[in-house]
Amino acid sequence: MGKIKVLPPEVIDKLRAGEVVERPASALKELIENSVDAGASHIRVEVKKGGKRLISVMDDGEGMDPADALLCLDRHSTSKLEGDPEGSLDISGIRTLGFRGEALPSISSVSELAITTAPRGASEGVRIEAKAGKVTDSRPAPASGTRVEVRELFFNTPARKKFLKSGQAENFQIMNVLTKQALAHPGTGFTLHLDGRMCMELDRAADIRERILQIYGSRFLEGLIEQNSEEQGLKLKVFFSKEGNWRGSRSHQFIFVSGRPVRDASLGHAVYGAISGLPQGRHPVFFIFLEPAPDAVDVNVHPQKEEVRFEDKEQVYRLIRSAVREACLSHVAEQGHMTDGPDITAPSWPNDGSGRGVPVPASKYPVEGTSVPPMFIVSEGGPDGLPFEQPRRIARPFIRLGEMFYAYTDGAGVTLLDQHAAHERVMFERLLRNVGLDPGQFLFPRPLELAPAWRQAVLAHRELLLELGFEIDDFGEGLILRGAPQEFLKKGDLDFTGLIADMALELMEEKGGGLQKEALKKKIAARLACHSSVRGSDVLTPPELEELLDALEGCEDPGHCPHGRPTRISLGLEELKRMFKRK
Repeated sequence: MGKIKVLPPEVIDKLRAGEVVERPASALKELIENSVDAGASHIRVEVKKGGKRLISVMDDGEGMDPADALLCLDRHSTSKLEGDPEGSLDISGIRTLGFRGEALPSISSVSELAITTAPRGASEGVRIEAKAGKVTDSRPAPASGTRVEVRELFFNTPARKKFLKSGQAENFQIMNVLTKQALAHPGTGFTLHLDGRMCMELDRAADIRERILQIYGSRFLEGLIEQNSEEQGLKLKVFFSKEGNWRGSRSHQFIFVSGRPVRDASLGHAVYGAISGLPQGRHPVFFIFLEPAPDAVDVNVHPQKEEVRFEDKEQVYRLIRSAVREACLSHVAEQGHMTDGPDITAPSWPNDGSGRGVPVPASKYPVEGTSVPPMFIVSEGGPDGLPFEQPRRIARPFIRLGEMFYAYTDGAGVTLLDQHAAHERVMFERLLRNVGLDPGQFLFPRPLELAPAWRQAVLAHRELLLELGFEIDDFGEGLILRGAPQEFLKKGDLDFTGLIADMALELMEEKGGGLQKEALKKKIAARLACHSSVRGSDVLTPPELEELLDALEGCEDPGHCPHGRPTRISLGLEELKRMFKRK
């Protein structure tokens, strides 16, 4: 007998479900997209135990009759493809959010699923229940629109269920999915209840700008530039960071194609290619909304429809890059910074690749008049051959190299210092040990406008953040920051909303418990250290550098920043001799 066997249908269903349904949030995404395709004006989501116990999606869309409700649970059934007069189906020009086999049968195969639905205007509907992909009950029921309930997700696939994260972490992913869907469909209202508590309520928005305002608040929206472009049937709307409105991660970068949130690194690269002068470790905020012709994009290339394939990828890349650059230039012009030629005092960042006619950023601190100690000769010994006696503490001469590095010597060699990495290490260990970071209070508490998922993550870990010196309280639908370490308060230009958002990103991956909490604390401290450390454009005085070096020597690991990069590189005299072939 041969070795190759045909898998039984129930195994095929479970394998196929694994492609579409990785976790509760991915099941929710599929259900919401079905509701949007049904023409829903409002979608109500209810989740229990991170979606492991219940995911319920109720909409006021067009609904289904009993025959369609039964058929929608069959594999490869769909209402989202139209046939030609000869009866053939075309998947090349899909105008809905669905397909790729449709998700309801896959979700049903790994859960206990119930659908209650009725067509618009019908006096009665139907309720269908299924378990592990098999229909167990079908009966008339009062209904309006459609409600899909998914219970005990992965009950029959324990291996997959084992790899789910805590209910709290899964809730964060669910809020992220709902946030992306709300951005993709501003004309639809959304309500989210987590374990009986309402966590998000969004009315129908007039446009994308209003939806961003609903989710992130007015201050966040004020930090963005809007740009609209169109080329050969391809429509583009971009919301992009104003200068200085950067983040410590790519968490606030979104790309939508025909109402679908997608991942595409090359399109993000188009944004970065249009700007220059980004500080190290900082990233722009952007929302990209693309509307190509249906036959110019293939959405059927990924099980979860998170990737698409464009007919002309170069055109899309070029249009995004051009739009971002135009947005930057228009903002600079509005601020009165534009000149006929390069202007080293103009704080702008568009990059057209030519280097002409585009203002370049000035140094953050004036260098003119800065006193730089003169270089001196390092010697192994005096005229009598004996070594020079060095005092225990001497003022080291420093030479600034570029915007980030300093060179200095103590008589035994040359050391190159990365000022940002060194300060990161010092701040990181101070935060963990709560040493030298006196708590400070704002005279007027700072409002924090965060997306719902970020807000819930912060509230769930308030005690941990308080250990690190940040006092944060719930305040209606937002948060307020009452206090922070003095070291952070001294930085007058510090974006506290961006800082807390970056911390929330780390908190959302937390699993909870014992050692994980300490590991999480280190991750948060590393983020905070990066935000509070000196930047490449900061010019330090010799006394400040001496103080930094003394603090670095007191660290447990003075040689590396929290991310593992070296803080300094030393070359001893023996090594220098070998480099110059003196030995």
